[in-house]
Amino acid sequence: MNEARSHELALPAAAFTALRHTLIAELGAQRAAAVLRQAGHAAGDALFRALAQSRGGTDLAELEASEFWKRLTHLFAARGWGSLQQSAAHPGIGALGSADWGVADPAAPARRPSCFFSTGLLANLLGQTADADVAVLEVECRSRGDQQCRFLFGSPEALDALYSRMAAGEKPDYAVAQLY
Repeated sequence: MNEARSHELALPAAAFTALRHTLIAELGAQRAAAVLRQAGHAAGDALFRALAQSRGGTDLAELEASEFWKRLTHLFAARGWGSLQQSAAHPGIGALGSADWGVADPAAPARRPSCFFSTGLLANLLGQTADADVAVLEVECRSRGDQQCRFLFGSPEALDALYSRMAAGEKPDYAVAQLY
C-alpha cells in the first residue's frame, strides 16, 4: 500500500446534515458553526494535496486561472461535492456557486447559510493555493431554501467588511458593490 497516497472515505451527504444537526443540538448554533468551520479547514489540507497531485506535483500557482478553476471544479465534482462555477464578484472578491452542492440539505430548511464545513475547507484550499490568508463567507445556501450555495472569498479584511455590511442588513450583492 502506498502510504503517501491520501486515503478517502465515501459518506452519504446526509452524514454532514446529521453531524451539523447533532453539533447544533449539543453545542448551540454559533459554537457548532465554528467547530464545523475548523474541521473543514483541517480537511482542506488533504484536498489541497489531491489538487496539487492532479497537476503532477507542479506548483498550482503556475496554472492559468481558467485551468486552476477547471481542476478545482473537477476535484469537487469527482468526489460528489457538486459542481462549482467561479466568477468575480468584485475586485478582490471571488464567488463560487453551486446549484447542487452535496452537503446542503434543502429538505431541512435552515434559518441561515449552513455549509460551515465547506467554508472552512474552501478557505484552507484557496489560501494554500494563493499562499495567503483567504476568508470564505457563504451568502446563499440551498439548506436555507436558496437556489444555490454561493460562497464569496477574498482577504480576511475584505470579507470582514462585507460581513459587517450584511450584518447591518444589506443584501450580499449590494454589500459587495459598496466595498472599496
